[in-house]
Amino acid sequence: MSNSKLIETVADLTAERDRDSLEGSVAQLLRAQLDASQVTYLRLVPGEGAPRLWPVLRATAAGTQRLRDAGDPRLLPPVDGPHARCLAERAALRLSVRDAPRCSYLFPVLSEREPVGLIEAEGVDAMLAPEREAAVANLLRIYRNHLALLDYGEHDTLTSLRNRRTFDADFNRMLRDDPATEAPTEGVDTRAPTPQDAPHWLAVVDVDRFKRINDEYGHLYGDEVLLLLAQMMRAQFRPVDRLYRFGGEEFVVVLSRTPPDAALSPLERLRASVEARAFSRVGRVTVSIGYTRIGPLDDTAGAFGRADAALYHAKETGRNQVLGWEALVAAGHLAPKQNDAELELF
Repeated sequence: MSNSKLIETVADLTAERDRDSLEGSVAQLLRAQLDASQVTYLRLVPGEGAPRLWPVLRATAAGTQRLRDAGDPRLLPPVDGPHARCLAERAALRLSVRDAPRCSYLFPVLSEREPVGLIEAEGVDAMLAPEREAAVANLLRIYRNHLALLDYGEHDTLTSLRNRRTFDADFNRMLRDDPATEAPTEGVDTRAPTPQDAPHWLAVVDVDRFKRINDEYGHLYGDEVLLLLAQMMRAQFRPVDRLYRFGGEEFVVVLSRTPPDAALSPLERLRASVEARAFSRVGRVTVSIGYTRIGPLDDTAGAFGRADAALYHAKETGRNQVLGWEALVAAGHLAPKQNDAELELF
């Protein structure tokens, strides 16, 4: 790649704001720079045990192919072997077989605070010039700095979840774009791929009696509860689901492409895991959750309003429970709003 073309491509890369598009762009950029046969971008997914790797896309000369959603994060492959070494050393790792003309490279993807993924380049010339390795390292430094700027504007400073400012853009993009699942994720159990016509869901999660926690134990312990809750949310939901802190003790979850009979399960799992956990000094903490299906003509105010109404009903009727707006309307506990008449109730 010529220097002028490289500078032009880097300029395009740093102008990108959408994370999914950004990952595809950096994978193609590295493939071209290394003249690799293919490059795979893997996100690092935190879990209750060891972190796991989620292959999200593959870049080849024919284009960029997004891989199938992995679903349950517990089914993703754990980080081990050369992948673990690459992340631990935070440095490129060359994988080669003696006398083989081609080799593979692993590159850590770093944010300002920690590793967030790996890039695996295959079919690279085993005699790759050192200046090419250096060029790739510099490209990844630029990518890291760009991610840091995006993180600063898009993420909550306490929990590192997405913040409320990013919610509207993400919501509109989700309804506009059809998720691409053209190819299966290799090495991942895909026994139950998510149907493409399954709806998205929005849930509002609220810590019960959070003011009492702050008043009795202080804001430092209140912040610890929020931090631990954010960690538990990351462990309970799929990599494709979006997690937000809306402020205070209120969080939002957007479940991506989930059949109606499966939407309750991850939310109930989160509620139960919070109830079962012993928080230091504070002791027992519970959450209430309200959720609703997102319709194709929905907007952020409408979807959030319905989930919030279900949450309010959960608070009024005992707390520490998960309630769906559609089920509450069907049971006569809540009245549908006029602009929600087109929604199908389950």
